[in-house]
Amino acid sequence: MLELRIHGRGGQGVVTMAELLAKAAVKTGLEAQTLPFFGVERRGAAVKACVRFDQTPIRIRSMSYHPQVIALMNGNLLSYARIDGIDPDTYFVVNAKEPLDLQADQWILDAEAVAIENNLVFGGEPFINVPMLGGIAKVLNIPLAAVEETIRGHWSGKKADVNLAAARQAYEQIKKYEGGCRQ
Repeated sequence: MLELRIHGRGGQGVVTMAELLAKAAVKTGLEAQTLPFFGVERRGAAVKACVRFDQTPIRIRSMSYHPQVIALMNGNLLSYARIDGIDPDTYFVVNAKEPLDLQADQWILDAEAVAIENNLVFGGEPFINVPMLGGIAKVLNIPLAAVEETIRGHWSGKKADVNLAAARQAYEQIKKYEGGCRQ
């Protein structure tokens, strides 16, 4: 079983992204489970969600304390991820321009730039959940076609079009850095 924990802030679409990622995985034949967790429900408050993937039914229902993958909607959420538990082999998917000062494998995506380029800006803020969805799907080997089908099932018309473009761009642009070094 693969466990992914996503750390973000209220209003970034963390829970929606987790649900879309799980739906895309199910389209490929995997079992998937989402577990949202949020305390104070307000914009900007710390939010997290877990997604589990497996070939067989998932029976565990607890929060993920030792995930193999951690996604950070912003690099400044690393301290929250550490508090909640990180294994030595955990690797990261981060919305950032450069790798974090962290001796771990990292996948880096400038999700904010992707959101801005694709006009996913609401209230002056780039909406990064769909770019992160595309990047994480690539990291987890979830085919882009499954992500596209999931997006089309969630949105229609122009809203689907801009989200599809952002997911595709992120899927192509995410870069891997091993042990904190560029590969």
